[in-house]
Amino acid sequence: MQAMRYDITLPSDYDMAIIRKRVQNTGYLMDHFPGLFFKVYLINEKQEGAFCNSYSPLYIWKDTKGMNQFVFDGYFDNIIQSFGWQNIEIGITSSVELAKNFKQSRYVTEETFNILPSHHSLKGTMAKEILATNETGKVVIYNPDKWKKTIFTFYEKKPQTLCRCFEILHISS
Repeated sequence: MQAMRYDITLPSDYDMAIIRKRVQNTGYLMDHFPGLFFKVYLINEKQEGAFCNSYSPLYIWKDTKGMNQFVFDGYFDNIIQSFGWQNIEIGITSSVELAKNFKQSRYVTEETFNILPSHHSLKGTMAKEILATNETGKVVIYNPDKWKKTIFTFYEKKPQTLCRCFEILHISS
């Protein structure tokens, strides 16, 4: 599976109700999109203690055909027209663990780590992540052109954390 994400930083005085309404009115359009495993509509709000306002959707694709259709058949044009040209981060999933109550997730944390150079082996670098009892999902994505891995951990209740934490507005699958 492949992961795709773009992180749109918005002005500190941006009315985040605009994003909430946008997702409420159109989020369902990605439900059952060909090749999509799931998409989470993520936001950060400065007024809630985040560093900045942002809209940061995360997609997990079953195959590249669906991802290519989304990017190149006009669907991504809605983002370009609304927010300007966005760089799309692409990664490869090394593990996707979802609990039965995944669709009830309301928050997700993001932790990024360097994959350090090894002279001998990369074996064990991407060890499987195990869900804790308060977690509804965990996705590990790696990007070998940057040698980074990112762990997204999903929750029903907002966790106490120092990691970047997003609110989930909708989950399409």
